[in-house]
Amino acid sequence: MPINPQDVIYPMNRINRVIRVLHDGTTNEPFEFSIAELEFHDGSTAFGIRHNVNEWNEENPDLGYPTCRPGNPTWFILPDPETLLPVLQQYFGNNHPG
Repeated sequence: MPINPQDVIYPMNRINRVIRVLHDGTTNEPFEFSIAELEFHDGSTAFGIRHNVNEWNEENPDLGYPTCRPGNPTWFILPDPETLLPVLQQYFGNNHPG
């Protein structure tokens, strides 16, 4: 079973805690990913995303991706939404991909 995103605290040198899970792809569709709001040790916040299953990890695909050091599920820290969303909007426009 994939790791509960509430329990993912890596990169540990930056993340203090998961504030809230915005999308738990371990229990809700789409199942491929999870997104959470994270609090850093300095009190600032950011959003992280991760794949819930890693098909390339034949030994333990439920660790998801990314991981750091063997066995530690990790968040990919997203750029600030004010920076990221305009780039996505420019690429996708008003059309839904797919």
